[in-house]
Amino acid sequence: MALPKTSAEAREILETLRRTGVRPNLWARAALGYSLSLETPPEETRYDSEGTEFQEKVFFGIDEEPLLALLRQRLGRVPESEEVGKLIKTHVERGLRHFYAEYQRLNRRGDELLLYLIRHCTSCLTPDDSFSVDLLPPAPEADSFMVKVIVGKELKSGKEADHVLNGPGSAPHVAIMGRNGTGKTRTGLQLLRHIRDSVSYPIPFLVFDYAKGDIASNQGFVEATEASVVSMPDGCIPLAPLSIPIRNEHAVQLAARRFRDTICSVVRLGAIQKDRCLHLVQQLYYITPILDDDDNLETPDLSDLTQLAEQEYQANGWNPDSLLACLREFSAFPLFRPAAEGERHDLFRRSHIIDLHRLPEDLRKLSVFLLLDRLYAEIMTLPDAPLDKQGNRQLRLIVVIDEAHHYLPCRQKTLENMIREVRSKGVSLWLLSQSPDDFDQPQYNFAREIGLPLVFSCVLEKPRMLEAVLGGKVNPRRLSQLGTGVALARMTGLDAPVEVQAWEP
Repeated sequence: MALPKTSAEAREILETLRRTGVRPNLWARAALGYSLSLETPPEETRYDSEGTEFQEKVFFGIDEEPLLALLRQRLGRVPESEEVGKLIKTHVERGLRHFYAEYQRLNRRGDELLLYLIRHCTSCLTPDDSFSVDLLPPAPEADSFMVKVIVGKELKSGKEADHVLNGPGSAPHVAIMGRNGTGKTRTGLQLLRHIRDSVSYPIPFLVFDYAKGDIASNQGFVEATEASVVSMPDGCIPLAPLSIPIRNEHAVQLAARRFRDTICSVVRLGAIQKDRCLHLVQQLYYITPILDDDDNLETPDLSDLTQLAEQEYQANGWNPDSLLACLREFSAFPLFRPAAEGERHDLFRRSHIIDLHRLPEDLRKLSVFLLLDRLYAEIMTLPDAPLDKQGNRQLRLIVVIDEAHHYLPCRQKTLENMIREVRSKGVSLWLLSQSPDDFDQPQYNFAREIGLPLVFSCVLEKPRMLEAVLGGKVNPRRLSQLGTGVALARMTGLDAPVEVQAWEP
């Protein structure tokens, strides 16, 4: 079979992706497989033939039969011999353009692209649907999944200001910004209570109370929402952070990298320490005993990791360092439920408030990031949340991070991945922070993903960020003139930001 040449654009993409260390024929083969995994057929596009030509054996390797079988399955019939080359080219072109778009989105980081593709593959390989589906409560019997929040009243018109969080094409994420005392936490809790009282199906929330424990101690809010409060360090987060939904080599590699990157986002580690951390976590998974005949692995605890590290440091004569000190701190504060008590949790079934304020600052961040790591891995194995007839996507969970300015600068990849990727799974992230400036980080601008921004009076050092957050021109001086309880907001159906009385003094 003669394979047609790729387009000139595809050749340039292949040359760019070669920098990852993966050969062009493997990228082209992966692009074909990726495109065939999509339910929609590729568009009828006329591509030039000024690019790369692959020999049949080089292109297919040992995968010719399964790839051609997938091609027949997607087409719904056996293609004519003269069609095959054209079909393969069309799929390869589509797949390569998707890979390149992700490469660009990931700041042209080849290693991040490879990890993204591994995550995409492993999320499709859940061996037992019950692990992910059992996390969820029964599907709600609701005609509409719409989640409309009443933000307040528009100052000029006096009309009720509302916003649909989960409407078609909209991002469900919320940012509430303002200096201390402006009422951003009060507003966030007010919106959560409104959702609980007005939406026709239950939406649990997970709130991280960072600074003072004032959310956890708000008895009126706790009782009204029937939230479960976990006050650390007396209480434990109700899951095991090192549990992984899929037990294979790729999942272990990803879990180990996530753990290492989480530690690095809070604790300064050198190159040798990073490598040690990665290998310690990998080793922990591989030496964990098998529980049954189905090759299910026992879930290790953070204390198991600390014990392994102590043994390795002593056996190799390594001096104690910041990595070992961090792991020892995990043992000093039992942050998470022991894995022996079970891997299942109820975070998708009922609301929780995690009170962190009595923990050392580093452990506050690490606790949140490790919990998000575990949740993210599970969320990405879930089926997409369903849509109602109007295109509103069911919300399954709201994650609220109070005092988010402590977390956003940490370069924690899971937080970035979540705000980009979990909307189709029905998860909404709410970030409560001090200023729009906090969302513009060197590695990522979180403002891109915000659907509902509310900006109270605050200090602004980057005026452009006010436009980026609110999606329209606003005089930065106006921020310092906002009255008590007044916020600038961008909401559904409005072309420009408006001033809203979010709460009455």
